[in-house]
Amino acid sequence: MAKRKGVSTHQKGKWGEDRAAAYLMMKGYRVLERNYRVPQGEIDLIASRNGTVVFVEVKSRKGKLQGSPLEAVSPHKVGRLSAAAAVYLSRQPGAPKACRFDVVTLGPEKNWMGLAKIRHVENAFTASENFNV
Repeated sequence: MAKRKGVSTHQKGKWGEDRAAAYLMMKGYRVLERNYRVPQGEIDLIASRNGTVVFVEVKSRKGKLQGSPLEAVSPHKVGRLSAAAAVYLSRQPGAPKACRFDVVTLGPEKNWMGLAKIRHVENAFTASENFNV
């Protein structure tokens, strides 16, 4: 991600989520929700493909000093994502029970065009124990 003066954390997050959503759509996913918020937590993207609901955490990094984007998905974050996913599924009549948690990362590496490299990690983690659907 190019350094942009005056860009808020929220704007950087939206930038990453926009690219992750476009990437998933190119791979045949249908984006159902963006920034799904409930008191239990927030899910960046909720998508579906082949009858599976996919809860997606998007992580962007501009440098290696922050660690890998996957390292930023802490056990606490997994718990909040799991709880929010359980709420989402409980509110969807007839929602498929097949679901998984993916992480889409952007950067810090660059692709051949100099843009943030995108990685899609399917089944990046399993739901925490409070995931009862």
